[in-house]
Amino acid sequence: MVLVLLGCLTLQPSNFAPGNTDHMTLNYIEYSRGASFPTRAQIEISYPGFYDLEFHDVRMIGNSFYPDNSIFPNAFIGPLIKGKLREAKNAFTEPYYNVRFTHFFKKNPNIGFGLEFVHLKVFIPDEGERVHITGVDNGKRVDEWTSTKTYIDSFNVSHGVNHLNFFLVYRLMLLQTEKIGAGKIQPYFSLGLGPFIPHPQLRLQGDFSYKAYGHQFNFANFGICFSLGSRYQISKGFGFYIEYKFTQAYLRDLKFDNGEEGAFRLNFPAHHLAWGFSIIF
Repeated sequence: MVLVLLGCLTLQPSNFAPGNTDHMTLNYIEYSRGASFPTRAQIEISYPGFYDLEFHDVRMIGNSFYPDNSIFPNAFIGPLIKGKLREAKNAFTEPYYNVRFTHFFKKNPNIGFGLEFVHLKVFIPDEGERVHITGVDNGKRVDEWTSTKTYIDSFNVSHGVNHLNFFLVYRLMLLQTEKIGAGKIQPYFSLGLGPFIPHPQLRLQGDFSYKAYGHQFNFANFGICFSLGSRYQISKGFGFYIEYKFTQAYLRDLKFDNGEEGAFRLNFPAHHLAWGFSIIF
């Protein structure tokens, strides 16, 4: 993809008429699926009378594809033919997807802004992992390398980290034509910021009452992101795009189900490669 973008930067717009926006497309409604990559997270768990621990560099996976790696043929077409509409829907809503609206300014159509909803997931592998753990456990200092399973039965954000992202975007408009005023090829770069609406699932070892399950909205849970991609507009109203997205997540105020005495935090970077289509008007 990098080579494609570099090649695009060397192209010069054709049939460009400065100030003429009669055939310029300014609004984009877009949907994408994506592949997630494993990441490393900092996890802090505090529970009065129990422990106050930090888990360093915990490997978390994203489970990119659902229900299987083929995504479209088996995950959508097969269930659709069999009349299993709920399973067919999952091909578009699990596990990583992005829905967004972008508007470009008429007087400066290289620059735009938008709002997107990004659904991503993270899991600690079921088998756990040996990590560095520091803090306090029942009044005793802890500084050891041991499995996450020593303290955590299971932990994931499998119903979505759910990023509501407000972003600014800059695009190049290459290979412009009279019909496609914005250009057939539109490399772009965006920066964004916004809150998360995470759905953590955490269960500690020893007592099932030490758990969390459900959506938690709090402006202390936020993220920043940037994207680098290119749109390929094949007609005035339709196109495809591919992009790399990086998100830094700060889930700073997550609560347990049984009151507000316990809290946990989760910080991690997320890398995604996404591909999708554009409805343009």
